[in-house]
Amino acid sequence: MKQFLRKIAWVFLGKGYLDFLRGQNKTYLHQAKNVKIGYKTYHNGAFVWQWHQNSQLEIGKYCSIANDVHFILDSGHHMLSEVTSYPHFNHLVNKDLPIGNQTQSDFNRNIQTEESKTIIGSDVWIGMNAIILPNVKIGDGATILAGTVVTKDVPDYAVLGGIPGAIVKMKYDLDTIDKMKKIEWWNWSPQKVEENVGDFYIPIHDFIIKWQK
Repeated sequence: MKQFLRKIAWVFLGKGYLDFLRGQNKTYLHQAKNVKIGYKTYHNGAFVWQWHQNSQLEIGKYCSIANDVHFILDSGHHMLSEVTSYPHFNHLVNKDLPIGNQTQSDFNRNIQTEESKTIIGSDVWIGMNAIILPNVKIGDGATILAGTVVTKDVPDYAVLGGIPGAIVKMKYDLDTIDKMKKIEWWNWSPQKVEENVGDFYIPIHDFIIKWQK
């Protein structure tokens, strides 16, 4: 597992992959800053990696997140559009000494970081050891299979798997998906969900017939 994470971190994080492996800038999901978690969403030991204060994560309601899921919210000190992506001030330079007339603090203030926002919909299931990269949106009802690396947006009710993640299948046909999106059961009141909890175990078409608007 450690070797697997090392390879994935190198491919997607570049030279800063050691930060990932050493656990720097890493917090448990429920302790991370700039994270909003919806009603009844739970996790069994997920982590957030965050280097910049403007990075955000929003997770919807009734999501199931397995252990060792990693949300990487930004690219750290790596500037993809500049001369180099290598973070010189962080790895090559004595941080107490200036370069020219710039100190590290001056340098960091001049970095124009892009706003990063990762959005997870409601009723999403994310399997063990999945890695969610910055600025992706995972739609309502989606399933992320164990070990998947999510590099781009995931449609509602899609099943995603692999490295990088690709759609394995859609959970339902398009008509069923459209009807489920209109029902949006996760926006029901807690009382309504509790009173009708048995309906979540009947065939989906029976559920739609009963609850479609």
